[in-house]
Order: sequence, then C-alpha cells, then structure tokens
Amino acid sequence: MRQDRADNLAAIPYGSSLEEIQEGVSAEAVSYSAGLLVEAVRSYESAAISARQKKLSLTEAQMIAANLIAKASAHLDDKTMTEQIDRIRKSIREVKSREVNT
Repeated sequence: MRQDRADNLAAIPYGSSLEEIQEGVSAEAVSYSAGLLVEAVRSYESAAISARQKKLSLTEAQMIAANLIAKASAHLDDKTMTEQIDRIRKSIREVKSREVNT
C-alpha cells in the first residue's frame, strides 16, 4: 500500500462498548486483518502491476502479506506509535463517553 493511502485511512470502529472492544481485539481480529491484507494484495491493480494479470496465487499473496507485515514491524517508529496510541485512546474515550451518556 502506498504511504499516502495508508496515511488517509480512517480509524477502524471496534464496537459499541468497551467490553466489545476488548473482545474484538484478539488474535482472531489480528488474523482477520491479515486476511484483509491478503485480499488487498490479490486484488491489487495499478498502472504498472495487476495481481490478476500476474495470476497471483493465494499462497503468493499470503507470503507477500507476511512480508508487508514484517516490513511494517521493522519500520515501527516513535511517530507511528504516537499516532496509533492517540488514535486508539481517542476511540476508547469516545466509546466510554457514549456508554456514560446512554
């Protein structure tokens, strides 16, 4: 995924209650996210590359997704961590606020 597209992604809504958030953020949720990345790789289309034309197999897409996750892990930095911590804490505050107001 190009950096400019990654920077513009909205925060993922996790649920309507803090309990749902805690249940949803699990190995299953991480696995689901990896699956979404595999599907993004398999359906990738640009002016230069077409996953469909290259007949990318599921195994190849899974390996690419694993490499992308590893690459992102290797490039984790203070700016990214700060942005993610702020984003997640804001989401949790919003959910808590809705729970108090209902």
